[in-house]
Amino acid sequence: MSKGKIVIADDEPDITFVLKRMLEMEGYTVWAANDGQAALDLYRREKPDLVILDLFMPIKDGVAVCAEIRREDESVLILMLTGQKKDTDKVTGLTAGADDYLTKPFGEKELLARVRSLFRRPNR
Repeated sequence: MSKGKIVIADDEPDITFVLKRMLEMEGYTVWAANDGQAALDLYRREKPDLVILDLFMPIKDGVAVCAEIRREDESVLILMLTGQKKDTDKVTGLTAGADDYLTKPFGEKELLARVRSLFRRPNR
Protein backbone atom coordinates (compact mmCIF):
# COMPACT_ATOMS: atom_id res chain seq x y z
CA MET A 1 0.00 0.00 0.00
CA SER A 2 1.31 3.44 -0.95
CA LYS A 3 2.15 5.98 1.75
CA GLY A 4 1.04 8.73 -0.62
CA LYS A 5 1.27 10.06 -4.17
CA ILE A 6 4.06 12.44 -5.18
CA VAL A 7 4.86 14.38 -8.36
CA ILE A 8 8.49 15.48 -8.76
CA ALA A 9 9.52 18.19 -11.24
CA ASP A 10 13.14 19.07 -11.94
CA ASP A 11 14.88 19.93 -15.20
CA GLU A 12 17.78 17.63 -14.29
CA PRO A 13 16.79 14.03 -15.21
CA ASP A 14 19.44 12.58 -12.89
CA ILE A 15 17.81 14.32 -9.93
CA THR A 16 14.29 13.19 -10.82
CA PHE A 17 15.57 9.63 -11.29
CA VAL A 18 17.29 9.54 -7.88
CA LEU A 19 14.36 11.21 -6.08
CA LYS A 20 11.81 8.93 -7.71
CA ARG A 21 13.74 5.81 -6.78
CA MET A 22 14.41 7.01 -3.22
CA LEU A 23 10.77 7.88 -2.56
CA GLU A 24 9.46 4.69 -4.16
CA MET A 25 11.76 2.67 -1.90
CA GLU A 26 10.07 4.44 1.04
CA GLY A 27 6.65 3.30 -0.19
CA TYR A 28 5.40 6.35 -2.09
CA THR A 29 3.88 6.29 -5.58
CA VAL A 30 5.90 8.75 -7.66
CA TRP A 31 5.68 10.42 -11.07
CA ALA A 32 8.44 12.61 -12.51
CA ALA A 33 8.49 15.54 -14.95
CA ASN A 34 11.36 17.56 -16.40
CA ASP A 35 9.53 20.83 -17.07
CA GLY A 36 6.86 22.92 -15.43
CA GLN A 37 4.06 22.23 -17.90
CA ALA A 38 4.60 18.46 -17.67
CA ALA A 39 4.46 18.82 -13.87
CA LEU A 40 1.11 20.62 -14.09
CA ASP A 41 -0.22 17.95 -16.45
CA LEU A 42 0.85 15.18 -14.05
CA TYR A 43 -0.60 17.08 -11.08
CA ARG A 44 -3.97 17.44 -12.80
CA ARG A 45 -4.05 13.82 -13.99
CA GLU A 46 -2.74 12.03 -10.89
CA LYS A 47 -4.02 14.29 -8.07
CA PRO A 48 -0.94 13.77 -5.85
CA ASP A 49 -0.72 14.49 -2.15
CA LEU A 50 2.66 16.23 -2.56
CA VAL A 51 4.38 18.10 -5.41
CA ILE A 52 8.16 18.61 -5.25
CA LEU A 53 9.24 21.47 -7.54
CA ASP A 54 12.55 22.84 -8.73
CA LEU A 55 12.55 26.63 -8.90
CA PHE A 56 13.98 26.99 -12.41
CA MET A 57 12.55 24.73 -15.13
CA PRO A 58 11.80 25.14 -18.81
CA ILE A 59 8.35 26.13 -20.14
CA LYS A 60 7.03 27.14 -16.68
CA ASP A 61 9.20 27.79 -13.66
CA GLY A 62 8.53 26.33 -10.24
CA VAL A 63 7.05 29.54 -8.84
CA ALA A 64 4.48 29.73 -11.66
CA VAL A 65 3.63 26.05 -11.27
CA CYS A 66 3.35 26.41 -7.50
CA ALA A 67 1.04 29.42 -7.77
CA GLU A 68 -1.15 27.71 -10.36
CA ILE A 69 -1.46 24.53 -8.30
CA ARG A 70 -2.22 26.56 -5.19
CA ARG A 71 -5.03 28.41 -7.02
CA GLU A 72 -6.58 25.05 -7.93
CA ASP A 73 -6.03 23.26 -4.62
CA GLU A 74 -5.19 24.78 -1.25
CA SER A 75 -4.65 21.41 0.42
CA VAL A 76 -2.01 19.79 -1.81
CA LEU A 77 1.44 19.83 -0.22
CA ILE A 78 4.22 21.65 -2.12
CA LEU A 79 7.96 21.40 -1.44
CA MET A 80 10.35 23.64 -3.37
CA LEU A 81 13.66 21.85 -3.98
CA THR A 82 16.25 24.08 -5.59
CA GLY A 83 19.84 25.22 -5.73
CA GLN A 84 18.77 28.81 -5.06
CA LYS A 85 19.85 29.65 -1.52
CA LYS A 86 19.13 33.39 -1.36
CA ASP A 87 16.51 34.47 1.13
CA THR A 88 14.62 36.31 -1.62
CA ASP A 89 14.28 33.06 -3.61
CA LYS A 90 13.03 31.21 -0.54
CA VAL A 91 10.53 33.96 0.24
CA THR A 92 9.34 33.99 -3.39
CA GLY A 93 8.71 30.23 -3.32
CA LEU A 94 6.96 30.30 0.03
CA THR A 95 4.87 33.33 -0.96
CA ALA A 96 3.76 31.52 -4.13
CA GLY A 97 2.29 28.83 -1.91
CA ALA A 98 5.03 26.32 -1.09
CA ASP A 99 4.74 24.61 2.28
CA ASP A 100 8.48 24.03 2.63
CA TYR A 101 11.75 24.86 0.87
CA LEU A 102 14.87 22.69 0.67
CA THR A 103 18.11 23.71 -1.04
CA LYS A 104 20.45 21.56 -3.12
CA PRO A 105 22.62 19.81 -2.37
CA PHE A 106 20.45 18.01 0.14
CA GLY A 107 20.86 14.86 2.17
CA GLU A 108 18.58 11.89 1.61
CA LYS A 109 17.69 11.72 5.30
CA GLU A 110 16.72 15.40 5.44
CA LEU A 111 14.56 15.15 2.31
CA LEU A 112 12.76 12.07 3.63
CA ALA A 113 12.27 13.73 7.03
CA ARG A 114 10.74 16.80 5.37
CA VAL A 115 8.44 14.64 3.23
CA ARG A 116 7.30 12.70 6.29
CA SER A 117 6.79 15.95 8.19
CA LEU A 118 4.64 17.37 5.40
CA PHE A 119 2.51 14.21 5.31
CA ARG A 120 1.93 14.49 9.08
CA ARG A 121 0.34 17.92 8.76
CA PRO A 122 -3.33 18.06 9.70
CA ASN A 123 -5.98 18.93 7.11
CA ARG A 124 -3.89 17.84 4.15
